[in-house]
Amino acid sequence: MKDLYNHCQITKQGHYHALKKEQEWQIKERLYVGFIMQIREIHPAMGLRTMYEYYSPEGIGRDAFISIGIYYGFRTKVFRNLTKTTFSSPYSRYKNLLVDKQLNDVNQLWTSDLTYYKVGEICYYIVFIMDVYSRVIVGYSVADNMRAENNVMALQMAFKYRKCAKFNNILTHHSDRGGQYISEKYITLLNDAKIQISMCNEVYENAHIERVNGTIKNMYLQHWNITTFEQLQKQLKRAVDTYNNCKPHSAIGNRSPVAFEQYIKELKNKDKPKLAIWTCDLSKKQNPNQCLIQF
Repeated sequence: MKDLYNHCQITKQGHYHALKKEQEWQIKERLYVGFIMQIREIHPAMGLRTMYEYYSPEGIGRDAFISIGIYYGFRTKVFRNLTKTTFSSPYSRYKNLLVDKQLNDVNQLWTSDLTYYKVGEICYYIVFIMDVYSRVIVGYSVADNMRAENNVMALQMAFKYRKCAKFNNILTHHSDRGGQYISEKYITLLNDAKIQISMCNEVYENAHIERVNGTIKNMYLQHWNITTFEQLQKQLKRAVDTYNNCKPHSAIGNRSPVAFEQYIKELKNKDKPKLAIWTCDLSKKQNPNQCLIQF
């Protein structure tokens, strides 16, 4: 063995030190894999980079952590949305009010959209309403149709979640021009609550809520075994609760939406971070990266 050590230009102590270091790393690696598996039970499609930045596991760098995750098959899957859910009305009289809009608190801008989720060969339709400032999903509903009643239920849930029935024209509700959003009952609810109505002309003018649609479906629902409408209802609630309470967002200081709302409650109005909203305005040159909270 002495001749072998000399040939490899290493010492006996160096050899055993290297072995010990390799064994320690293998133990750590198993711990990191177990850690990733635990997080994925809660967030089935949380990216490895997001996981590392939010939880800051000890004893490993970001790139090494990501490499371990990829090596053991934890790369996230991407699902495509091929079903159309927006059938816009060309007669909508509501303008896009988001141009040059800036937020500094919750209940200043809600945005809503309708998406679909397939269970077997059946399409179900999910409505979300999100507070753009904090990213909290304040209302949602799921049904086997695209009638306006589904949107109305989501809006009523939002009022209940916020424990408020009148917003004194401080709050703006933004959506596409789908028929559900210009239904008489939906518009009446918004008007009675003194909420300003804003609608987009193009789908990318409602990008804030489009991202939430993809997150709930692709990071949560797609990874759970949902075979019935009743299961979809139950798992949708689970997904929204997990998103609101546990999903970190880099734009709000790597906090969950609920944690961010708790954080800003302790701040004076002048100290609350500002959120500049990006939306399409053909008359101006705008930066699509503008929709960031400024800390």
